[in-house]
Amino acid sequence: MGSGFRHLLPWPADPAVPSMQRVALEAVLLAPGGALRVMTTHLEFYSRRQREAQVAALHAEGWHHALRPRSGAESDPPFAVLPRGEWTVLCGDFNFLPGSPEYLDLLAPLGDGVPCLRDAWRLVHPGQSHAPTAGVHGASWLAEPGCCDFFFVSENLSAGLRGLSVDGNCQASDHQPVMLELDT
Repeated sequence: MGSGFRHLLPWPADPAVPSMQRVALEAVLLAPGGALRVMTTHLEFYSRRQREAQVAALHAEGWHHALRPRSGAESDPPFAVLPRGEWTVLCGDFNFLPGSPEYLDLLAPLGDGVPCLRDAWRLVHPGQSHAPTAGVHGASWLAEPGCCDFFFVSENLSAGLRGLSVDGNCQASDHQPVMLELDT
């Protein structure tokens, strides 16, 4: 049995730019080695301030629930404690580039026994620049193709990575499909 969660991400006021409320969806899958948290999101494009707040929320909240689950003393099913898992995959359109401040914040250690997030591209393709994932077939909002779609994995899951690829031929969107192969 797995579970799912919807996380409302921070949306600090930034009146100089258009923006919208953003969310992250989390599915907890029961894998052979234990519970695996898979989260996907689409962070704010126009406001760096909002992206930074969203990165901070994504980075911390789920880990604290996974590492310190609430009491299991309640017998009422809505209060049942379901496993969250310490293995994490975080993916989506982050609207930042590799090496940007938000990217570096997401990879920064949290302490408290929380495993670091790692960029799956860099683990699977060490020393190679990220493949472009946006604007490959043109996009009015990008001067040139770039990478803003990522898979991040918890450090304790990095040994299970088997592959990460970008489908550069697909023209269904202004973003390219990104596929992660993982053993748990």
